[in-house]
Amino acid sequence: MTTTTLPPGPAPHGGAALGASAHHPRHLIGDALHAIKVFAVTAAEVVLLGNSEGRRH
Repeated sequence: MTTTTLPPGPAPHGGAALGASAHHPRHLIGDALHAIKVFAVTAAEVVLLGNSEGRRH
């Protein structure tokens, strides 16, 4: 026999276990700049180093 415990109310969404991310504002400009930076660095590695397999540590 299986027992399941359900929390009262709606389940939290997002990556935080307790739903804390719902109260945190989104940083759209910062997220976009970070994505552009990651793309630019990866493109430079591929063009300059010929590395298409990702970083090797």
